[in-house]
Amino acid sequence: MKWLLYALLACACQSSGPDLPTATVTRGEFLVTHYEAGEIMSAGGEIVTAPRIGGGLKIVHLFPEGKKVEVGDLLLQFDPADFEKEMLDREGQFEQAQADFAKAEAQRVQKLANIKRSIQRQEAQHQLARLNRERTKFASSIDQQQGEIRLETATRAMAVAREESTAQEEVNRIDLRNYEDRIRRRRDRYERARKNYERTNVYAEKPGIVVYRKIWKRGSDSESKITVGDRVWSGTELIEIPDLDNMQVHCLIGEMDIETVRVGQRANIRLEAFPGPVFTGVLSDLAPMASPQPGAPDIRVFELVIDIEGKDERLKPGMSAEVEIIIESIPEALAVPLNALVRRGEGYAVYRFADGGFEEVPIELGPQNATAVVVTAGLTAGDIVALKNPNTP
Repeated sequence: MKWLLYALLACACQSSGPDLPTATVTRGEFLVTHYEAGEIMSAGGEIVTAPRIGGGLKIVHLFPEGKKVEVGDLLLQFDPADFEKEMLDREGQFEQAQADFAKAEAQRVQKLANIKRSIQRQEAQHQLARLNRERTKFASSIDQQQGEIRLETATRAMAVAREESTAQEEVNRIDLRNYEDRIRRRRDRYERARKNYERTNVYAEKPGIVVYRKIWKRGSDSESKITVGDRVWSGTELIEIPDLDNMQVHCLIGEMDIETVRVGQRANIRLEAFPGPVFTGVLSDLAPMASPQPGAPDIRVFELVIDIEGKDERLKPGMSAEVEIIIESIPEALAVPLNALVRRGEGYAVYRFADGGFEEVPIELGPQNATAVVVTAGLTAGDIVALKNPNTP
């Protein structure tokens, strides 16, 4: 890991003032850097959202944050009361539609049976009328005419009965389709209500560590982590089960500094919880548009993302981190600490140790970082400079 080199080595040196702090000027790589505070997040993993089942959802159970969850564990639960009522109502309507269909089917069968018996009677009457007409061939003309009339009447009655049967079949077919459509609609509504009820329980689909997401809450001017009792809308991101093998740092950078950073720049990351280790990363994403800073809507900031290289079990989502973005690397540069500078008119000077005392030396400056500045003229490698004014008591 490459540490920021100020091109200086602190040393103890005799001077006109006892224990005056000094630094030895050396030549080396100088890093122009920018510091921002950030938060460790996972680059991937599972995001658990509030189910899309309509309306505001009240959280009544949460799996403990930071605990390891296994597949099938109950992650969170929403108040199921309204969804259970709707499910039971829809189930009753579905069952009623089935009962109505069964009743209509029985009535249809009965009507068809009655029509069939009517047709059979009319056919028998027609057959009898036809036989009677045959017997009247040798009877009087009046009897023959009456036989023809009775046969014609029986024929019309039989035709009417058959037409009624055909018409009833068509009515029954339409009624059957309507009942089936009604049953299908009510079954679909019941299935949706049942699934919505079941989705009030959200189970883990992969193992990992539970991390609560921050949301905007009513009456609050900033985001905070979800808690039992919160009401959320469908689709709201509530829980993350991060991929701990791929971690990032998310930071906010102000408008004044946005021009100094770009995708591809390297960075050093230090954790507040573990001051020792320094992780390296690369700036992988920079928001194209500014957004209001949380808690200060008048201030515009850009979000940037640093991909952390490698993996380490100490990296946990939600941890605070300090990010040092390397803006520029200057090889073989001379530099002095900022607290060695003395303002002189439009320029600067330092106090250089020579011949047992300190002399003021004007210098020319180049790029600087948070603690040091490049010297382009006035000093050479090996010079010793005071880190405080030797003339100040």
